[in-house]
Amino acid sequence: MTRLAQILARIVFVAMIVAAVGVGGAAGWLVVRYGRNLPNHEELLSYVPPTGTKVYAADGSFMAEFASEHRIVTPIAQIPPLVIHAFLAAEDRGFFSHGGVNPFSIMRAAIADIVRFRRGERPLGASTITQQLVRHFMLTNAVSVSRKIKEALLSYRIEHYLSKDRILEIYLNEIYLGDGAYGVAAAADAYFHKPLDQLTPAEAALLAALPKAPHSYNPLRDPAAAKVRRDWVLTGMAEMGWLSAAEAKAAIAEPIRLAPPPGAAGTDADAYFVEAVRRELIARFGQKRVYQGGLVVHTSYNPADQAMAERAFRGGLAAYDRRHGWRGPVAHYPTAGAAAAALSGTADPPGIGDWQLAAVVAIDRGGAEILTKYGDRGRIPFNQLLWARHTAADQRLGPPVRRVADVVRPGDIVLVERLPAAVGSRSLHRMAAVPVYGLRQIPNVGGGMVVMDPNSGHVLALVGGWDFRQSQFDRGTQAMRQPGSAIKPFVYLTAMEDNFTPSSIVEDTPIEIDQGPGLPKWRPVNYEDTFVGPTTLRQALVHSRNLATARLATMIGLPAIARTVEQFGIMDKMPLYYSMALGAGDTTVLRLTTAYAMLDNGGHWLRSSLIDLVQDRNGRILYQSGANYCVTCYIAAGPRSAADAGSSYQASPLPPGTVSYLPGASYAPDAMLYRPNKADPLADPIADYQIISMMEGVVQHGTGTAVAAVGKPLAGKTGTSSNWNDAWFVGFSPNLAAGVFVGFDEPRTLGNGEAGGQVAAPIFRDFMQQALSNVPATPFPVPPDAVIVRVDRISGQPATADDPNTVLEAFRPGTEPGSDTDAAAPPSDDEMATTTDATSGDDAVPIPVQAEPAAGTGGLY
Repeated sequence: MTRLAQILARIVFVAMIVAAVGVGGAAGWLVVRYGRNLPNHEELLSYVPPTGTKVYAADGSFMAEFASEHRIVTPIAQIPPLVIHAFLAAEDRGFFSHGGVNPFSIMRAAIADIVRFRRGERPLGASTITQQLVRHFMLTNAVSVSRKIKEALLSYRIEHYLSKDRILEIYLNEIYLGDGAYGVAAAADAYFHKPLDQLTPAEAALLAALPKAPHSYNPLRDPAAAKVRRDWVLTGMAEMGWLSAAEAKAAIAEPIRLAPPPGAAGTDADAYFVEAVRRELIARFGQKRVYQGGLVVHTSYNPADQAMAERAFRGGLAAYDRRHGWRGPVAHYPTAGAAAAALSGTADPPGIGDWQLAAVVAIDRGGAEILTKYGDRGRIPFNQLLWARHTAADQRLGPPVRRVADVVRPGDIVLVERLPAAVGSRSLHRMAAVPVYGLRQIPNVGGGMVVMDPNSGHVLALVGGWDFRQSQFDRGTQAMRQPGSAIKPFVYLTAMEDNFTPSSIVEDTPIEIDQGPGLPKWRPVNYEDTFVGPTTLRQALVHSRNLATARLATMIGLPAIARTVEQFGIMDKMPLYYSMALGAGDTTVLRLTTAYAMLDNGGHWLRSSLIDLVQDRNGRILYQSGANYCVTCYIAAGPRSAADAGSSYQASPLPPGTVSYLPGASYAPDAMLYRPNKADPLADPIADYQIISMMEGVVQHGTGTAVAAVGKPLAGKTGTSSNWNDAWFVGFSPNLAAGVFVGFDEPRTLGNGEAGGQVAAPIFRDFMQQALSNVPATPFPVPPDAVIVRVDRISGQPATADDPNTVLEAFRPGTEPGSDTDAAAPPSDDEMATTTDATSGDDAVPIPVQAEPAAGTGGLY
């Protein structure tokens, strides 16, 4: 080697040393400068994916998910290699060989970026999966040198603390893949309705194509661009040896096939129940925990009971609506052809169920020819139009229908329902057998219904209106309405506990009550605007005698009635006005049904509940309703949250060693359990049974006889507010309770005579006929200490077995007729001469309620 060569070699060596020192120094300077204020990486090390709350019915079926990000968390061990390889081929082929940053990818991207920079284009990315996680959790998407340096430093740090499998698991569960799906499992469900282990190579590659630009490559938005990107992923999988060339070629040849989106037709039967659950969860746990905390909620929802309640409720509303006439077509066009052409573009009104839109294309004397939205031709016979009289003010009816044109005309778009059988129909041009339809319209009246287990307080079904998509306002739990005479059982219960009996006599005669200084006298009247004179309390309740009830209220006092109403949870604070005894206060269907369920439960307190159990993401119990399942939890404590402050159960901390009734589950440290904090029972068992027996009489002989057709032991009470604004029926069998309310959202008359027995009772009846169809007839249990006496149900006096008007009446020992403490004085012959046993129309209470503004200005019925 020449001397010159040696000198050059030394110069090169020294230069290399200097360069290495310079590079090292520069690297050290960068580490010191950018490493001092790096974000805390502990967030990623302790990562728990935000998952929504899943809600389940009593039978274990899935109901709903409340989530800000739809995600199905899947451990890495359960993600198939096919899916992992697809994402590695798309995002980071050297994932298992680099230490967080891939220098070769950076160099390749840098060379390409020189050309892209000259074109004014955004630089290419060379981020590894680790870098993508760092950027997602700890940095921003800002394009800058400092961000890239911090990203690289954090990536090396993360690779030191987390395994490759853990990094990949976080990535595949966190990444957004479009269509509201976060993570690969949620995306597989959203796009294909499949679990991960059933994906084909083409489907897995399509998911892997999305992280780069979920919007641009969304197969729903741009299937062509999505296919190009998918095929590139498949090619990459073949290049890496994760697919054979033949498998890749076959997958590339496949078109993109997506599962159809969920249908919008039909009615979401559980929507009101789910929304009520959501509101309660947020009030109890807060919105963030509900939408991101991974809670699991078990409810008392019974799909079978809900279906029966929906069917009965919708049938009852439709029947009422048809009694009050026709409000006109959905739309009208100048000609039949225009209507037929517009039909396909006309949106279905919410809640039409099995009904469908149709265009009226011709009419004749015998009916109307129609074309349905589905292209079927049919006919509405004239007899199916007779109900459709014009609706006038105050729900009155216009003149009778005398011709088809009084109801429909060519060019109308209407709702129709196909009737069970096609019949022969003569059209204008030919004789043909065509399908026959009935004219329909969506009721504009509202209402609510609650079905409950009276042994536990569990709400089994909830109907909040005709259809949730039409109105989200829940008339079962949110509407505050006047119950009318449906409040009376609790007035009479108060009397029974004050040594009155069903045979006690009270005057059903005109009465006026002083309401206080400056206020007019209160003069209630009966529904029939008549009075019957002396009557037993049984008869007064059975026939809903308002004069007798008002007089009874003066005898037992408003404070005592208020205590009963408040103890049973009907109102938080009952105003001390006598009109309250006839139902002038406001309550909800849920509250009143719960109170009736307590009567059915022997007078024991019940806490109505839609939610049975709430578990955290680790399966620990956070909330348990019905503390009777956990005897060790009966401990005293104050409310643990604002949501429970007004509860009649107390949220209690857990004593050491508390064991859950749910096998294998444990309680979280902040779990909430409940015990009653009211006296139990709320009512004397014999008094409670007396009221049940009297309400059986309501069904058999009184204002609720529409319910008697069920043919099973049932007790209940009708209720109608002033001007027929609200119609109620609440009742129960020994093991099932239900309450029904019908009324307009903006209170106005339902129509003259549309009382609870006419409007709400048939809905209750139709539900119970279905629900109890396979249930043996079981009588209500009689308290063992009760004295049973056969009495005349009109006079209340002892009777013989051959008397057709007898009833087996329960008495407290010593209060039965003929005893020394008999509270039921026998009426005189003259008094009995005025007593009738006619079934009253309903519970009419026209009373001016000036004393309490919240109760309205009219009377109660």
